[in-house]
Amino acid sequence: MAPQKYTGQKPKMEQIQADHELFLQAFESKFGLLLFNNRVFTNTCSVLRKIFKVDDMLAKVEQMKGEQESHSLSSHMQLTFTGFFHKTDKPCQNSENGQNSVSLEVLLVKVCHKKRKDVSCPIKQVPTGKKQVPLNPDVSQAKPGAFPSLLVSSTEFEPSNSHMVKSYSLLFRVTRPGKRDPNGFITGETDENIDVKEELASRKKRSTSHRDDGDATETFVAQMTVFDKNRRLQLLDGEYEVSMQQIEDCPVSKKRATWETILDGKRLPPFETFSQGPTLQFTLRWTGDASDPSTAPVAKPLSTRNSDASVPENTVTNTSSSTGVQTRREQSVCEPRQKLRIFYQFLYNNNTRQQTEARDDLHCPWCTLNCRKLYSLLKHLKLSHSRFIFNYVPHPKGARIDVSINECYDGSYVGNPQDIHSQPGFAFSRNGPVKRTAVTHILVCRPKRTKPSLSEFLESEDGEPEQQRTYVSGHNRLYFHSDSCMPLRPQEMDVDSEDERDPEWLREKTATQIEEFTDVNEGEKEVMKLWNLHVMKHGFIADNQMSQAVMLFVENCGPHITRRNLCRNFLLHLVSMHDFNLVTTATIDRAMVRLREIQAELPELEEGQDGVGGACNGHAVSSGFSLHGKRTKSAVTD
Repeated sequence: MAPQKYTGQKPKMEQIQADHELFLQAFESKFGLLLFNNRVFTNTCSVLRKIFKVDDMLAKVEQMKGEQESHSLSSHMQLTFTGFFHKTDKPCQNSENGQNSVSLEVLLVKVCHKKRKDVSCPIKQVPTGKKQVPLNPDVSQAKPGAFPSLLVSSTEFEPSNSHMVKSYSLLFRVTRPGKRDPNGFITGETDENIDVKEELASRKKRSTSHRDDGDATETFVAQMTVFDKNRRLQLLDGEYEVSMQQIEDCPVSKKRATWETILDGKRLPPFETFSQGPTLQFTLRWTGDASDPSTAPVAKPLSTRNSDASVPENTVTNTSSSTGVQTRREQSVCEPRQKLRIFYQFLYNNNTRQQTEARDDLHCPWCTLNCRKLYSLLKHLKLSHSRFIFNYVPHPKGARIDVSINECYDGSYVGNPQDIHSQPGFAFSRNGPVKRTAVTHILVCRPKRTKPSLSEFLESEDGEPEQQRTYVSGHNRLYFHSDSCMPLRPQEMDVDSEDERDPEWLREKTATQIEEFTDVNEGEKEVMKLWNLHVMKHGFIADNQMSQAVMLFVENCGPHITRRNLCRNFLLHLVSMHDFNLVTTATIDRAMVRLREIQAELPELEEGQDGVGGACNGHAVSSGFSLHGKRTKSAVTD
């Protein structure tokens, strides 16, 4: 029974795996098409063509990039330091030495890209300022405006030579003066390294003879990354507490170095380092105005993907003299922007297959368009990416968007089909008006605008297919010629391409090939051209159609044969066809009778017909008769 049970589960696992493969194939093909379907809309101005120079393209592109990056870097970093906390010390109010502050120096560290000749990445430290930070302050009793503040200008992150800088980070350096007790220890230190420090105290005159006892200091450092190597912002607005590490001013000699056990060999959890070691608390805010640090909107200077370089939404409206206009404007003011966490959940066969991580921006994941609002994002997804079906589902932490494949999507091109196959420069080469293909355009009426609501994006209970169909459909097909496979132009729509048995290029090619014959005279060439073009135009392909073809040829080309004195050449052509059993003698008699009737209708050409006809025919009877007949049959049968 066990093997039967195992064989019963194996097809189920294979079915699940196959279903998952189908899900990946269904979504990957759609994603691949949409991710690289970047639509660029340009308005060409002919005035700029006169002043355009190729040499100025590089300078213009660099200027545009510099303006964009400088616009995105218009935010200053404001640091407000709450205090420096050292748990081993007493509060500053009860301190015997009266020490209630420490010196803090903030450095901006720029790590540049390594050049070919460099061994390591060059590092540049830019001092941004020094502040006196309270030591172990009572946060509950302190006033918010009493804390020291430091502003890092946006010029430190300006795009000049930004391609040389790999990452930015902040280096905090706290210097705390300390006094030694009679035993030679610094106030506030523990006696963990008592043996080593006694030795150092005894050898103080030899190692640090240039220092006095009262000038001993403690130095604590910490470093935080502002922008990583991918130019993504790591420090957002918020309150931070960073753990500081102490740097020994007098390092232990290698000869006297010993291993010591910290905290009796117990492992120190990461969060307990904030309770054991020294920490620095500060508040970071990105503000757009350096003169008014109180208003600090959320800003992400170098973040190209999640940044919002446009004007913030919480704008202030100007006061108006009219009360009604002012009230109406106050109602239209957008609420302050809140970070929404948006989840994209992909459905296949009504089952959840994959869920993306939460996104805190309102960019379209397909075309990276910043929609700025959730309603605008859903409307954009529904109208611009109709390959999928998007359903909005409320979520406690934001919003969830269910993505499924639209089975009603036909994939047809909704624009002008001539734009796909039009030749480059066609818009500037035409000299007059041309006929265009009929294209369906949407006529939008302007009724009373309804208030935007997210309820229209909720999943309908009855699953109306009307909401899933393509919004634009109609005259968007492109037709091709059946013989040449070239696109059918709008001015050729009235002519059926299936009837084009003798296009202009084929007629010219046939006449050129006949002109290359050297063993026939000019009269035979003229008759061969007329006959081959006649057969090609009317599509005669069978032997039983030759009698009809001959009579129709006489009706259409009889006047031309009479004027060119080609009656004898035409008679020889009919005799050659009779030799190959294509026509009968009765057909030849009827054709010649009809040709004489046409000749009688043109009496002005009868006078010089005999002399000119003999000269035109020449030696056609003896030399070119049989050869001409063979070529005629080959042209007809082919």
